[in-house]
Amino acid sequence: MKAIIVYMSEYGHIEQMAGKILQGLEEEGIAVTLAKASEAKAEDLLEYDGIILGSPVRMGSIGDRLKSFIESTSGLWMKAALQNRVGGVFVSGGNPNSGMEMTQMALYGTLLELGLVMTGFVNDMPGYGKGANQWGPIAKVGLDGTEGPTDDTLTACVEYGKRLGWAIKKVRG
Repeated sequence: MKAIIVYMSEYGHIEQMAGKILQGLEEEGIAVTLAKASEAKAEDLLEYDGIILGSPVRMGSIGDRLKSFIESTSGLWMKAALQNRVGGVFVSGGNPNSGMEMTQMALYGTLLELGLVMTGFVNDMPGYGKGANQWGPIAKVGLDGTEGPTDDTLTACVEYGKRLGWAIKKVRG
């Protein structure tokens, strides 16, 4: 079983979160590839059982390079080529009102449109309410990016990786 985490990271926060999600996935026996959105190729997604997207919040929406990557998947959408894979999302924003949940929902909508089975974050998991909401891990990093992900967020990322690994094995196993 294999998963890919495609992400955009300006200050290194999303990349740090991706590394923790990778850790959780690997603990579940899933082989993981990290790919920067600016370098990822849509066709590469065909090789994976799980697809996880990470983005900073940009004016209440998905970061530009991740959005461009998403737009490059339209040919796969036309063929329904990614259906029945497992998906997940994580984001960082300047503050809780920066549009983190809106960005998560936009990413969810994209992955659902591509036919993925989405994996949320359960309220009894470590980090819920402080480092994650029901959609997945979140990090409040300050308007200038100086705050960084909290320990609660990093714990939530590992736990989310484990949950994604569990889901990948259930759906794709």
